[in-house]
Amino acid sequence: MKKLLGSLELNRIYQRDVIEGMKMIPDNSIYLIIADPPYNIGKKGNYLEANDHKFRTVKEDWDTIENFEEFTYKWLKESYRVLRPGGSILSYGTKHNIYMTGYLMDQIGYEIRTEYTWNKTNAAPCWTGRNPTESTENIIWASKGKGWTYNLHYAKSINDGKNIRNVITTSLTPQREKEYGKHPTQKRLEGLTDILINLHSNQGDIVLVPFCGSGTEIVGAQMLNRNWISFETNPEYIETANKRLDSLYIDY
Repeated sequence: MKKLLGSLELNRIYQRDVIEGMKMIPDNSIYLIIADPPYNIGKKGNYLEANDHKFRTVKEDWDTIENFEEFTYKWLKESYRVLRPGGSILSYGTKHNIYMTGYLMDQIGYEIRTEYTWNKTNAAPCWTGRNPTESTENIIWASKGKGWTYNLHYAKSINDGKNIRNVITTSLTPQREKEYGKHPTQKRLEGLTDILINLHSNQGDIVLVPFCGSGTEIVGAQMLNRNWISFETNPEYIETANKRLDSLYIDY
C-alpha cells in the first residue's frame, strides 16, 4: 500500500523544481531535511589550475544561479514551513554559500544548533600553492524550535562510549558508490550520510531531500528504515538514484 504525504507519494523521487515541489508538502510534516543545494560555484567562476590550464571545479547549469540569495531564501523558507516543530535541517556548504545560508536561516527563524565539518583525507591539492588545500565541507544543523532529535546513544555507539565531536573524517566518496552514474558533487554514503541520518532521525520518520542528485541521502534513508521524499529536475540523476535504490540490498 502506498504511503502518502498530502497528495505526494512517499519514498519517491519527483521530477520537479524544488520550490514548486515543496509547496505541495503539508505544513509541519517533515522530521528531517538533508539538503545538498547548489553552491553557485559556476557563477563565481571558481577555477583550478594545473599544467598552465584552468578549469572549473563544477561547471553545471544547475550550479549557476543568477539571484542566488533569493533562491536560497525561498527553499530555506519552504523548508521551515514543512518542518515539524522540533524538526531539523542539515544543509551542506563551503565558503561559496555556507555563510549566507547560516545568515538566512537565522533571519527565517531557525535555531542553529551546530556546524559539522566533513574532513576529506584525500582531497585534491591546491594546484597553485597560493592557498591551503581545501579539504572540508560544512554542514549546518539547525532546528525549528525546541525538541530536536540528537541520538546520543548512537553517537556513543560509534565513538567508544563517548559523545562524538562535530568533525567527521573520511576519504572522498568511493568509486563503489558511483557504480550507477556520476555526479560532480556526490556526497559519501558510508561514514557520513548514514551517521547524520542516525543522529538526527528515528526509524519511520519522514526525511525530505530537496535536491536529490544521485540519490545518496535517499539511499541512506531507505537503508535505515526512514520514509523519504525528494525532488530533482535532471532525468539522468533520477535514473542513477533509482538504480541505486533498486540494487540497494545487493550493493550496500
